[in-house]
Amino acid sequence: MTVIPSPSQRAPGPAVEPRAEDYRANKLFRHMTPDEVAALAPQIETLRCGKGEMIVQRRDEDGGIYLLLEGVLLANLYARSGREVGYRRIAPGGYFGEIAAIDGLPRSVNIVAVEDARLVRLPQRLVARLFEESPRFMRALLEDMATLTRALTDRLFELTAVSVACRVDIELLRMATAAGGEGDTAVIHPCPTHAELAVLVGSQREPVTRELNRLAGLNIIRQSGRTLKILDMAALADEVERIGGEL
Repeated sequence: MTVIPSPSQRAPGPAVEPRAEDYRANKLFRHMTPDEVAALAPQIETLRCGKGEMIVQRRDEDGGIYLLLEGVLLANLYARSGREVGYRRIAPGGYFGEIAAIDGLPRSVNIVAVEDARLVRLPQRLVARLFEESPRFMRALLEDMATLTRALTDRLFELTAVSVACRVDIELLRMATAAGGEGDTAVIHPCPTHAELAVLVGSQREPVTRELNRLAGLNIIRQSGRTLKILDMAALADEVERIGGEL
């Protein structure tokens, strides 16, 4: 796995000013005015990374916030045994780094590119200024922190109280909801591999594969390559309730 050097370690190069349309739709700026968001362009940095690269490593001391424009990222940690623990996938429009930016402590997780990705980075000095001067920025950040806390609470409950099959179904519903959809269907693309999904639900690949095959047999999902289609969202939700989960 390749590790991207921290900002302080990267060789200096010509500044690349991102276009406003690349980042201004990020949910972190949802309460700010278009002019406020556009004014950030000269102060932020663009980054590209390839599949498998580690963008942020646990214990890094950089305090910037990163916004994802293209690609999919995974927040994870590795145990001494080598086992990978996944916390959440980050899709375009998402962001990360806010916890270290708030408390000033080192990074708490790794952020790895699941596929080629393009990001922009708000440097630590810019984030500090927004904390001081932009109540609209802080409002969005606090709302998202509350949402993240609730989501992690739900995941902790699932890991200790429901079966692997149920956790797989719940994770599929989460990804389908995030991807949007029309009526009772949704398309997840790129969908995680069975091994990646196992990391997210705290299991091994084999039981995840069994559950996906079971759902396909019930005509609830259909997978083709890196695309997974939820054919019946209501039926998937019913399966969660039936095998002991909560929505």
